[in-house]
Amino acid sequence: MSTMFEQRIQALDADSASVAASFGGETRVAEHSRRGTPGWESRLLEAERFMQDIRVGRRGVHHFVEAMSTSDFPLLFADSLDRQLYGAYEATQPTWQNYARAATVNDFREVKRFATSGVRGLLTRVGELAEHPRRAADMAEYKYSVNKYEAGFALSFETMINDDLGAFLRLPQDLAASARDSEEEFVTRLFAGPTGPRADVYKTANDNVLAGNPALTRDALQAAITKLMKRKDERGNPIQVTSVELVVGTGLSLAASEIINATEYRAAGPNGDVTIIKGNGVGGNLRISTNYFIDSVVSSANADTSWWLFANPNGPRPALEFGRLRGYEQPALYEKIPDMRRLGGAEVPWSFNHGASEKKVQHIYGGSFVDPRMTVASNGSGS
Repeated sequence: MSTMFEQRIQALDADSASVAASFGGETRVAEHSRRGTPGWESRLLEAERFMQDIRVGRRGVHHFVEAMSTSDFPLLFADSLDRQLYGAYEATQPTWQNYARAATVNDFREVKRFATSGVRGLLTRVGELAEHPRRAADMAEYKYSVNKYEAGFALSFETMINDDLGAFLRLPQDLAASARDSEEEFVTRLFAGPTGPRADVYKTANDNVLAGNPALTRDALQAAITKLMKRKDERGNPIQVTSVELVVGTGLSLAASEIINATEYRAAGPNGDVTIIKGNGVGGNLRISTNYFIDSVVSSANADTSWWLFANPNGPRPALEFGRLRGYEQPALYEKIPDMRRLGGAEVPWSFNHGASEKKVQHIYGGSFVDPRMTVASNGSGS
């Protein structure tokens, strides 16, 4: 009975079985009639009423526990909650994937990333019997490692029994949001600091700070795109940038949209002549990402004025890399094994000493700045 019940729940949860078939099947109606047993319709109605009573609180969860064998309740619901966590996590993607390269690392040891020019360069003409010039690869090394990040919760026996609103079933969405937010906040801190663009990354030596820290305007954006598209590697070879990402906080989200979505632009010449340009002139291969964590990472007034421009992270060189542990790319939900059972053998999902059911989410990730030439930024202060 318990094995059959478990199989039916798993099949229904995977949408691989019809409700009618799971409770007897239409083809068995005649057989049930000959034997004088109730048809599948009545059995389905009885099961539906039973589940509805549990959902609205007319029946306690312990009634459902008694219908299952030892350990079925925590195991089945843990599996469903874990897949519910995955679904909510995958359905709502953060913005970091638009401007940081996603990677996978093999273990917790430090990994190395190299920004290298290789031996690319224009060929040199050589004379008869003359030797060709030898080249050596130039490279910069970047390191990072992944770490574990966790959060958990405990539900008392009383809370589980009184949960007539289904709050327990909504907790995986909260944990998925926590994992998603943690990723976004982590990547935000790779390029943003208390005063705007991170001072140790965006500096004169890296040539990635816009002169004068201009406010976000069409002209400033055009200058930033031009600067990014003129990037060259260590040997002077052009780095092809085919698309860019404009990253702003909530304070600049509307202004950025107005620039990108403008349908007409008028430029006044030195003699007073006005040139009407259809479109905004900067929208091609440009996308906006509004990062809500900029408002909290940047603690100064520059949170509402700072803006960043990133080259496509899937191009030859990414500015940022965000890595997850291989085999643990998704956040995982864990539960503490119950240590109590009712007399008669039915296990319950709460602890013996405290009467609580404990679960936690775990996510493993890390990241680093890789190539500061693949981004430019301004704190928007005009200074």
